[in-house]
Amino acid sequence: MISINRQSDYAIQLVVALSKVTKEAPLSLKKFSTDSNISFLFLQRIARSLKNAKLIDSSRGMYGGYFLIKNIKKITVKEVMEAVEGPFGVIACFRGHVCPRAKTCTAKQVLNSLNLQLDKILSNMVIADYIVKTK
Repeated sequence: MISINRQSDYAIQLVVALSKVTKEAPLSLKKFSTDSNISFLFLQRIARSLKNAKLIDSSRGMYGGYFLIKNIKKITVKEVMEAVEGPFGVIACFRGHVCPRAKTCTAKQVLNSLNLQLDKILSNMVIADYIVKTK
């Protein structure tokens, strides 16, 4: 079964949480970790990947924390997943790995079609479209 791994799950949760804060009032990763019951060290790694992908940034100091630098209306699920996992692909062959069975693979067309369709779905899923508005 195809599934989203924990790293992508938490990265999406973090991006959603960051959509509700500003640069002037950033999100404390420690507080988010506690509130979400997610390992702080794991979140630090995720935040670093999102920062390297230029989706988020951070400020230091007593009132420091993380905030989005890319408009939430332009951040896709695929973009977040690739920031923490690397290039998208349902199997290793589609993530740039060399497959020793490439010439004899009988499922290549089926898997390629699946990969293309999932890629399209994830590329078109803008996270902002799924954020529940709160007052």
